[in-house]
Amino acid sequence: MAEPDYQKLVNDMRKEFKEGDDKRDAGLPTHIPEVERFDNIPYGKDPKYQILDVYLPSKRTEAKLPVIVNIHGGGWVYGTKETYQFYCMALAKEGFAVVNANYRLAPDVVYPGELDDVNRVFHWVANTANAQKYQFDLDNVFIVGDSAGGQMGEQILAIYTNENYRKYFGYALPQLTIKAAALNCGAYFLTEINSIAGAPEAYFRPEIRLTEHEQLNVEQFLTKDLPPIYLMTCTDDFLRDNAYMLSGYLHAKGIFHEIHFYGDAEHRREHVFHVNQRDDLAKKCNLDELNFFRKYLN
Repeated sequence: MAEPDYQKLVNDMRKEFKEGDDKRDAGLPTHIPEVERFDNIPYGKDPKYQILDVYLPSKRTEAKLPVIVNIHGGGWVYGTKETYQFYCMALAKEGFAVVNANYRLAPDVVYPGELDDVNRVFHWVANTANAQKYQFDLDNVFIVGDSAGGQMGEQILAIYTNENYRKYFGYALPQLTIKAAALNCGAYFLTEINSIAGAPEAYFRPEIRLTEHEQLNVEQFLTKDLPPIYLMTCTDDFLRDNAYMLSGYLHAKGIFHEIHFYGDAEHRREHVFHVNQRDDLAKKCNLDELNFFRKYLN
């Protein structure tokens, strides 16, 4: 049986997603007075993908700022920091330092290459010189991740909080404290739910899912050492059931989290609606998550 044409599958998915994102964000300003931007900072050797932006509130003192690290979505094959700049600036405007990173995409890398980059981003944040330059409060770090980024957010938290799981990856622990995370419309239970069909197979190749089945079963490695988690889904999120499965699983394990559902029969919302800067319910969702984070600030 011939291997699928992964590049074609990826190109088709990227084209479809980009058309929707460009339409959603048309005309939005890339600079706003409330936010100071530092763009295209390298955190690795790949000049296209291993770069990130930092957004800081313009009105700030010399005091350290709580940090949000954004892990973007896109089915492990699509997405850039430019797509997420408007959403991330809105978070920064509320008094947070926001790190908005690219990571390498499939088919250029296969699992766990993207997760390796996510780990690199956290080590970049934890670097003393970077923390001082951008006023990062390394005792107050938070994660937002959506869709594939929600999956990687869950996985990196499992790695950082479970020493036995960390041995699979060989990652060192970054010297920072993740206080809470918001996982939005995420893809969980990769070994059980067929969310890896089509283009995402370019990252999770069939042979990898066989050889790495144990470590892809992320949920078995979740422990009570996880920080508080805000799970978000909505009426027409095609991954909605994943959120409720994860909530039930965390509840059974006695792991603290909250699950929040947005939209109703008259106000339907789709997968990762929260990124839309023209949507009042999206703005409410994002403020709800920031208020959840504020509860856990030192």
